[in-house]
Amino acid sequence: METIHQSPIPIRVIKVGGSLLTWPLLQSSLPRWLETLPPALNAIIVGGGECIEAMRQLDRIWQLDATTMHWRCVDLLDASWQIACELWPQFQSFGPQTPRAAASPRLLQSFWSSHGPDCLSKQFPRNDLTYIVRTSTIYGSSCRNLPTHWSTTTDSIAAYLAVELQAAELLLLKSASPSQIGSLLEASHSGLVDDAFPEMAQPVPHISAVHFTTPGFPRTDLLP
Repeated sequence: METIHQSPIPIRVIKVGGSLLTWPLLQSSLPRWLETLPPALNAIIVGGGECIEAMRQLDRIWQLDATTMHWRCVDLLDASWQIACELWPQFQSFGPQTPRAAASPRLLQSFWSSHGPDCLSKQFPRNDLTYIVRTSTIYGSSCRNLPTHWSTTTDSIAAYLAVELQAAELLLLKSASPSQIGSLLEASHSGLVDDAFPEMAQPVPHISAVHFTTPGFPRTDLLP
């Protein structure tokens, strides 16, 4: 079976920061912003926001098992995916129920490939090329590339997805301004992304942080 990166349409991975879920303009802003981008196959994953912050607080109080807490947080991301599907029903959703050991970006890759490269290269409506991806379907316990503790967040999971899909670019939508940040390490040291991100994201050709709550959606390229 042909893999999706052989399609003439480039792949773009987009991570919607969980903090944006409480921003009132998010629902209308995301489709409007997507219309400004060059055509691509968009794979969107959504962070956990305040739900994950609540888990961090519980962990600080009770000092819970790090690996178990990591997978609890991944499970909570199912709620973020469901909310995103409700906010943007015009986009396609990808989220089959997959055992954690079998979860892999190749599930999404195979799904796209099953449409056939000729099909994917046709002129579809733009919304047909945007997929909201269930994180726990494409990231599971069989992944050995990322640490299973607080060093890994959905930033690094998005980078993992981008690497596996051989995406042309990775865009991180943030509510914080990345304007004074120029490198992956600086982004990590500042707290804009997690500790695992610089190493995981190295193979991605183009990475940008987008200050999504600012008019014009300014972006900052993150260099190796």
